[in-house]
Amino acid sequence: MNRNEFERMAIPLRKRIVSMVRGMSAESDPSLADDVAQDTLLKLWTIRDKLEEYRSVESLAMVIARNRAIDMLRETSGVTVGLDTVGEHGSTPSPEEAMIRSESADDVLGIIASLPSVQQAVIRMRHLEGMEIDEIARITGSTAGSIRVALSRARQNIKEIFIQKQ
Repeated sequence: MNRNEFERMAIPLRKRIVSMVRGMSAESDPSLADDVAQDTLLKLWTIRDKLEEYRSVESLAMVIARNRAIDMLRETSGVTVGLDTVGEHGSTPSPEEAMIRSESADDVLGIIASLPSVQQAVIRMRHLEGMEIDEIARITGSTAGSIRVALSRARQNIKEIFIQKQ
């Protein structure tokens, strides 16, 4: 892959990465999304000669970005506090709130893992990787209508299981 091809691919991909990371980290530093996008595109550039081996470069990029965002969020969620945030009250959740959020997220991820494989895959692609329905249909070889049905069923299953656990 030459530089021009990579640049054509990278521009829309960067927008999707930034959007996904902002959705993952609504309460964190806004520059995190830009940093993750830059790191992801740099990683893709370093393996540009091997990108043709992947069925979907977009999916690969979203997985790399999600993992990098998680790593960066873990790094920033430590007990260190920057001097610019010392005067802000209520900007970080209390330890109890953070634990509740973490447990709820872990519960939902556990529920997703218990779904049938097709529902699990479409939920992950749509909500964790931020893919569009048409893109999921193209990757899976299905129709957009069948993806919508699978998403609806998966969401209903998640809701039912989550309510039962409460």
